[in-house]
Amino acid sequence: MHSIAFHTFLLSMLHLLVDGVCACGLMMTTCQIVSDFEAYGIIVLYDVLAFGTQPLTGRWVDTNDDNPHGLKLAMALLFGGSLISLFHVSWNFLAAMTGIILLGLGNSLFHVYGGKYVAVTSHNDIRMMGVFVSTGSVGLTLGFGFSSPTLMAVFILTLLALSVIHLHYAEALTETPSAIYTKEAKHTSQQPLSPIPILYLSCLMLVVAGRSFISESVPTLRTTIHSMGTPLTMVAVSVIVMTGKAAGGFLSKKWGVVNVCCVSLLLSAAVFLMCPWHDAFVLITLLLINISMPCTLYLATKAVPRREGLVFGLLAMVLLPGFLLGYLSKNNTTCQALLVPLMATILLESILLIRMHERRWQVLSASVVLNIFTNVPLNAFIMTYEVTSPLYIVCLECIVVIAECIGYRLVIHDWRRAFKYSFLCNSFSFLVGCIFQLFVS
Repeated sequence: MHSIAFHTFLLSMLHLLVDGVCACGLMMTTCQIVSDFEAYGIIVLYDVLAFGTQPLTGRWVDTNDDNPHGLKLAMALLFGGSLISLFHVSWNFLAAMTGIILLGLGNSLFHVYGGKYVAVTSHNDIRMMGVFVSTGSVGLTLGFGFSSPTLMAVFILTLLALSVIHLHYAEALTETPSAIYTKEAKHTSQQPLSPIPILYLSCLMLVVAGRSFISESVPTLRTTIHSMGTPLTMVAVSVIVMTGKAAGGFLSKKWGVVNVCCVSLLLSAAVFLMCPWHDAFVLITLLLINISMPCTLYLATKAVPRREGLVFGLLAMVLLPGFLLGYLSKNNTTCQALLVPLMATILLESILLIRMHERRWQVLSASVVLNIFTNVPLNAFIMTYEVTSPLYIVCLECIVVIAECIGYRLVIHDWRRAFKYSFLCNSFSFLVGCIFQLFVS
């Protein structure tokens, strides 16, 4: 156990340094690019490589788990990319693009290697997984806030030194990832996934993408953080994010993974709705929503065993579309007007389902999905056509009840219970919305 904790600590520090090196390199490169178009192209290229390729690099790590060179290759890529940034070769656009490609691929490969190593050697210990994923936010903040050739040199030298220590002592472990897997297990890891794990994993990916979308799209959350002043304040915010991710693993070990995940998401949604009233709610929201991060990783690796690299890669990949959609909609007032009632509805209906002793993940996930596909079009229709007649609004709500009833029926195969859930959930959220509007007006 001490060896596993030691390597988890080393890989966590490496995670911080890798993200710091990539952020430093990205800042130093884009600052030397004169054209805004080229600078945006560099950023998009890095994001696509660092996040979008992780399922591919994760799959490669899974099929070569007895190959110890994954980390070595990642370090070589990162070292090459950082050298281009250090020696100002990045003034040339093609050289800059080459450096960013190396950094993006190195980042992608390291994350899936580290995630798989920690998950396998700790036997999916959620505490270890939470500690490993927690430190990246601090590295990104240090890299973006204090980027300089000196900091880049310190980061890369420390990165190489810790990598050597990890690789040297990893050979002394009695159970390496390659020793844990039997030939039968390795053969199983190469078989196609069955429909049930795919559906379960898709739900977890939706949660992760939603987390990314909300944190970027909401002006209150974004503006408050970016207007807090000095880079040191930004470091403090990143420490709050790190604390939430690390605490999620330990809390889950004590109170159960599903319980902590659901409670943290529901509480973060509730506190998020109060963000416009005080800046402190923004920080609390950040803390609460990040508690769920190790939970989704743990549940995904348990649902799809012996594919830890692929799982880590898929969950990282969906951060990118969530972020991009949030970025595109952050200045759209219509989107903001639709997002808040959607979150409030999901929160209220999830609480009601739990109060009715519904614990099945299929039903709770269906509730979220159904709300997205019914609540948003409903409110968009009301806003577009300025529907104010109570009779028309009730008729629209009845259509929503029927649509959600059909959706629940597909999941639970019981018309009576499906109608009960749809009717009670929509009636409850509609009533609360009316009361809120009454007090606001």
